Amino acid sequence: MQRFPGDPRVRRWHYQLALVALGPWLAWDAWRRCRRAPLGQRRCFEQFGRLRNGLPSGGVWLHAVSLGETRAAALLVREMQARWPAVPIVFSTTTETGADAARALGLPHFYAPYDYALAQRRVLNRLRPRAVVVMETELWPNLVRESAHAGVPVMIANARLSDRSLARYRRWGGRLLREVFAGIDLICAQSSDDRERFVELGARHVLDCGNLKFDLAVAERAAPIAPEQARTWLAASTHPGEEEQVLAAHARIRETYPDARLVLVPRHPERAAEVMRLVESSGQSVARWPAGPRRPSVEVIDRAGVLAARFSEVPVVFMGGSLVPVGGHNPLEPAAVGRAVLRGPHVQNFRAVFATLSAADGERQVADAEALAAAVIDCFDAPAAWEAAGERARAAIAAHRGAARQVAARMAPWLESAGR
Repeated sequence: MQRFPGDPRVRRWHYQLALVALGPWLAWDAWRRCRRAPLGQRRCFEQFGRLRNGLPSGGVWLHAVSLGETRAAALLVREMQARWPAVPIVFSTTTETGADAARALGLPHFYAPYDYALAQRRVLNRLRPRAVVVMETELWPNLVRESAHAGVPVMIANARLSDRSLARYRRWGGRLLREVFAGIDLICAQSSDDRERFVELGARHVLDCGNLKFDLAVAERAAPIAPEQARTWLAASTHPGEEEQVLAAHARIRETYPDARLVLVPRHPERAAEVMRLVESSGQSVARWPAGPRRPSVEVIDRAGVLAARFSEVPVVFMGGSLVPVGGHNPLEPAAVGRAVLRGPHVQNFRAVFATLSAADGERQVADAEALAAAVIDCFDAPAAWEAAGERARAAIAAHRGAARQVAARMAPWLESAGR
């Protein structure tokens, strides 16, 4: 078993002192979030455990950081509501985009507390949950510790651990991390690889429950591509140093197909102006999406929450974060609507998902801008073959669905009595 150096008390005090040092900034951040929220949604200082009246107690406290985790959690929410309709679910998020998605589910929402012991204790005392379910990999020592003291089981659902996170936890986690794992009742990992990484860190109760995002419900195949979109490709969730390669590839593509268009979606929408300047400096016409009748060479999407709908509108999708050593981004949403994906070599954050698509011949790896241009041209040259690859990707996703049922089944011992 992996051993970690250091006195657990020292590690714990280091963590508590860091929280104290961050206090003024966190208080300012909470106030800033409160002031910029619409009047009907202002809830000040919830991040310090100051919850409003009216939140139901005695149910499940479900936490997701942001939009992506909330989408995955929605699948679990539907499964829980079907099994235990009498069990209330209270949803917390860290970001505003996650909050909007949680409200769209019709669930009571609050902003998750910062990991101060007193704040976590206040929330637990207020909600008195039967279980705390945290999406993906949010390992908060005081939340786990206070939950254990209150006798509330904690589950990490859809848990994943990248190579980079594994190295970081091994270096900095120390015995404090082992204490956190000791207080977690169950970790439902996304894949066998993720399970092995958690076990390597010292976690004891870890199961491979599958990836909730494989359960993305798609009622029917995407509509046929509109004729004006036939020479359009989308570069999703791109990063600095990657946009330059994407734009170089697009310039090469337009030598073969002068009417080709690119929809460019930076991972962080606040970089849109920077990316537009980059497009202009490359000599290509650019406009913010939607460009309407202008039809520039490149459209840049500068808002969150609209990318998923774009996957079904274009024939060719490149997943960003993969031509630069970021680790890649999740290809499940395009695959779920029947879009095979192009990607670079750096996909370690989603290795298992890409391996599934690769085994089905539902993705293609490229090494650089030149190879990316050649791949997109191939897709434009043989649209039926690329569409067939998309159907293989879709079938591979469908074959791996069922994680929501598995995760919910593991929660049954905590919730069955409440659902009767």
